[in-house]
Amino acid sequence: MTSEIRRLHLGHFTAPATNPLAGQRVVVTAFLIKHPDGLFLLDTGIGTGNDEAEKMYKPVRWNLRTQLSKAGVAPDDVRTVANCHLHFDHAGGNFLFPGTPIFAQAREHALAHEPDYTIPGPVCDFDDARFELLSGEAEPVPGIRIIPTPGHTDGHQSLVVDTAKGRIVLAGQAFNFANEYAAARYALSLARAGSDAPGYPSWVARFDEFDPVKVLFAHDYAIWERTPDVDAPPAVPAVG
Repeated sequence: MTSEIRRLHLGHFTAPATNPLAGQRVVVTAFLIKHPDGLFLLDTGIGTGNDEAEKMYKPVRWNLRTQLSKAGVAPDDVRTVANCHLHFDHAGGNFLFPGTPIFAQAREHALAHEPDYTIPGPVCDFDDARFELLSGEAEPVPGIRIIPTPGHTDGHQSLVVDTAKGRIVLAGQAFNFANEYAAARYALSLARAGSDAPGYPSWVARFDEFDPVKVLFAHDYAIWERTPDVDAPPAVPAVG
């Protein structure tokens, strides 16, 4: 099974003063996967219904229906949805998919019902919400794998998608930016070569097992691409 992936621009928010990116506009994207078994959507855009979030983040929304229409599809055409996590900027359009399976980690779904975590109504408590809750890795359709990537939230997850050009990781907000993933992957390669290396999430090694050709992120248009000629550092020479 092979798939095609289309990025959907769903707007941006302004990082608040408490954020290291204070004042910067942070892009919000989703990914539409054209799979032989039907359309698969990762993330659904920025939600509404919370005055505090409006004041703090000043979100600018690009309508999900409109962005899907530009891809030649409607919400009813989507067969499967997954959220990398259930914060309001990633799952705010879930209510557009009543009766559609929405894959999330069980831990994340539980967190979504804790105070001040998200906006539960449009995210997970809408009429005919159909969540498929996971406790680890899963392959909901052939060639699309869900991989837990905790860090930004305890229940964060990413996708590994088989395509004609190789495997592509849709990492959501596992990292904010592509360069952060590149640094973590380089730290992994240093550790494997026997050098001291800064810490990195354990799931970076899991990504590496899939040998992805690209890794894409929800809040960054930059893309990490495999460069075999420079990715692996030389082994540390033996001493003595």
